[in-house]
Amino acid sequence: MNYDSLLSSIAVLNGTDVSVETIRLPPRSVGEVDIRIDLAAVCGSDIHTILGHRPAPARLALGHEGVGRVVDIDQGTVDLQGAPIAVGDRVVFMMFNKCGECSRCTSGLEMKCNRLMKYGHESVDVPPFATGTIATHVRLLGGVGIRKVPDELPDAAAVATSCAVSTAAAALAAAGSPSFGAKALVVGYGAVGMYCTSMLISAGCAVSVSDPLPARSELAREMGASEDAGGPYAIVIEASGSAAGVQAAFEAVDVGGRVILVGSVSPGNTSITLDPASLVIRRVTVIGVHNYTSSDFNRAVDWLIEEGSTIPTSRVLSPRFTLDTIDEALQEAQTGRYQRVIIDPTGA
Repeated sequence: MNYDSLLSSIAVLNGTDVSVETIRLPPRSVGEVDIRIDLAAVCGSDIHTILGHRPAPARLALGHEGVGRVVDIDQGTVDLQGAPIAVGDRVVFMMFNKCGECSRCTSGLEMKCNRLMKYGHESVDVPPFATGTIATHVRLLGGVGIRKVPDELPDAAAVATSCAVSTAAAALAAAGSPSFGAKALVVGYGAVGMYCTSMLISAGCAVSVSDPLPARSELAREMGASEDAGGPYAIVIEASGSAAGVQAAFEAVDVGGRVILVGSVSPGNTSITLDPASLVIRRVTVIGVHNYTSSDFNRAVDWLIEEGSTIPTSRVLSPRFTLDTIDEALQEAQTGRYQRVIIDPTGA
């Protein structure tokens, strides 16, 4: 199906104000894919942007997590596993467009492509215009990785693939190949921390979780995390994005261990005082993870298909909001009550 034009209602951030605008998109170009969003999620980084903790262009198209169905696509398009994609197929997609040719793309840093475009980070006034997932429709550029997902995987389980689940897969890759029974600590049990914990448990690690919210710590234990043994830990993943969490991560790591920093995405907000000698003497490896590769994304989708049913979505996701109640959804997201606040863009 080829549309002469496509209307998308999009949550638009201008300064600190969020409104919903309906934008008429021009006919898509070759290689682009138009997706109807069936379910979207509010990421913590969306809130950072709204609160002014990170720079943002005027009239930003908000949101970068979602799942939906194809409404327009070139014939012969395939997903990252080579499966044909057609109108009506249910898909998840990566949160950025990369060129695939620059020095960063060819050296394993496609998420830092020299010509990177990130969904949820661009203005609605700049092509391809519909680049936020808190919208009825999003337009994917040709360098965005896509995966078909089976109908057996509910929207609620797939909704955070674009960011939280794939970032957790990248963090697990940075942790190396942990041995069975290895002690691991996850600091912060938001969405990324939750998926990191579940993936580590799937890998056979003994995982402890540290979170200041008792309800989150209790949920982590119910989902298989161990009682905190006090460390030290071979693997520490810092997913809280707080200075206290970063400090605790460095203190908890064992000799020869790895600290994976995932949560510190707002410059200046997680500064700590650190004596490098404490890391040198213990031979600690520190790795920063920001976004992910196509391989990480593929592993995330594969994990969800196999293990996604272990996530109690009814407890970690909010009740559904709509574009008409976007203000309430964003307020709810700031409470930390749920790992993800979800929005049904096409809901009444």
